[in-house]
Amino acid sequence: MAHSAENGIRFNAAVVRGFVVFSRVAGWVALAIGILVLALWVAGVGPIDLFAHVQAGMHAASALACVFAGSALLLAGRFPAASMAMSLMVALLGGHELWLHATEPTHAQSHWLDVSFPDYAGRPSAHMTGLATLSYLLLAGVGLLVVAKRALWLREAAALAVIASVLASAATYGQVLAGDGLALLEKLPILTAAMQLLLVLGWLSSVPTTGMTRVAVADSLGGAFARRLILPSLLLPSLMTFALRAGREWLGMSESLSLALASVVAGGAVATMIVWVGFLLDRVERQRRVEVLLRQDAHSDGLTGLANRRAFDAALSNSKRRPGEFSLLMLDLDRFKDFNDSFGHQAGDDVLREAGRILRTVMRSQDMAARYGGEEFVILLPEGGERQAQLAGQRILDAFRGHAWPQRAMTVSIGAAVAREGEPPEDLLRRADAALYGSKASGRDRLTVDST
Repeated sequence: MAHSAENGIRFNAAVVRGFVVFSRVAGWVALAIGILVLALWVAGVGPIDLFAHVQAGMHAASALACVFAGSALLLAGRFPAASMAMSLMVALLGGHELWLHATEPTHAQSHWLDVSFPDYAGRPSAHMTGLATLSYLLLAGVGLLVVAKRALWLREAAALAVIASVLASAATYGQVLAGDGLALLEKLPILTAAMQLLLVLGWLSSVPTTGMTRVAVADSLGGAFARRLILPSLLLPSLMTFALRAGREWLGMSESLSLALASVVAGGAVATMIVWVGFLLDRVERQRRVEVLLRQDAHSDGLTGLANRRAFDAALSNSKRRPGEFSLLMLDLDRFKDFNDSFGHQAGDDVLREAGRILRTVMRSQDMAARYGGEEFVILLPEGGERQAQLAGQRILDAFRGHAWPQRAMTVSIGAAVAREGEPPEDLLRRADAALYGSKASGRDRLTVDST
């Protein structure tokens, strides 16, 4: 799975691509629905009235705004100027409707779309509802701010306002279906609300690594939760409202019984989400453990459990970039080849394992011990000068001398070098290696500090 990063946050690249694809689909769907509704209106078919004369369809002015908004979303990536022009058209339509609502609350004045056709009198009014007007104005603002890449907080606030009005309309629709007619849908028809929700989510998804959607595409536990739980939590109130009203109106339940059932359903929904969260946590934890093991395998020596040469080289390079004095110890087990020849390679492996355990025991938590190759080890002492190197070397010598080796006593020769200002890592290693050979030449089982 590919990943990308921005501002220190890791994003799931596959999810980011999915959000961008969704934004394109949202633009095409909005464009298609808007064109279809306009075509039906020209043919004389207007908003569909359902359930207590609550309008569930879309007015012609809303459809035209939907066409412009969908076009703006589709043009945002490659043609930002054209996208902003389409969003401005949405804003102009909304502004015109707002003016009409302010001057003609009863819509006695014909809409300009109505008078654009000779037989306008036979068609339903093209006027946009008041709440739909405000939502389209906010939607136009979202589009303009996304393309301009400005005022993130204002863009997110406008998007949240659109989502809130849409969800309120959806909750009302649930009550209408259950037999309790409320007037909110007369201000924001359900099809208009659905298209506005699709468009605002499309705009947010077109820039998934910024704003609210940044959480949903993050390669983290929070991102996994957001992708799976936000939509069910948004839909739950509307579904609960519908279930409650349906139980009372359609099934003839008493209010106390319907409330009891609603409590059971709500509890079950919460329990389901908790189980889902538990499942996600378990899966993420298992994936994390696998990643840790793979990382350890890539940076650890399988025999001794110490860091391997790759990990040591990376740590040494990082140490050079940090200010402060540090030193390096290079160790070699004395007469290890003779030990292997006398007792076998299995016994030799056991000695290497014990050597790794000793080094882990005597080193400080900030020190790094690594197997450098064969019977050779290196220890990085961060922020440690010559004095610290001598103390660490002496602890290692004492530990090897005092250990109860099963076949015969094992000793170690050590070379130490203190890093110099601006010294390349290979020069530091060369000096430590030369000091190590100095210990070997002086009789082994000793520490030599480079003095050059």
